[in-house]
Amino acid sequence: MNAIATERAREFGIAGQQAGESDYAFGHRVALELRRDGHIIEAHEAESGHLYDDPQGDAMTGIMGAVAQTIQGRNYSGDQIDNDHVAGVVASHPRDDAGDALLVAFAMLFGGR
Repeated sequence: MNAIATERAREFGIAGQQAGESDYAFGHRVALELRRDGHIIEAHEAESGHLYDDPQGDAMTGIMGAVAQTIQGRNYSGDQIDNDHVAGVVASHPRDDAGDALLVAFAMLFGGR
């Protein structure tokens, strides 16, 4: 169970986990709604199941990706949470044009993690 997604859903009036909805699908749905409404930190906490400052979690990767896209004036179509995560991975690694191109290509092809 993703306790943070459950808490964020309650805080922001988002429907709770539905019967048959996996923990991943629930966390991702909550994250997408929060991200759409501009709650970037809370969105990536719900997606990852960890608070932004938890060293065991991965929320900061998505948050960094959202910031990087904003700084660059980028707005990719599709799943914004996944876009944030991919951008965060790219932004947190040394520049490698071939690796970056492959990462973005795979993200666009498969659209998720």
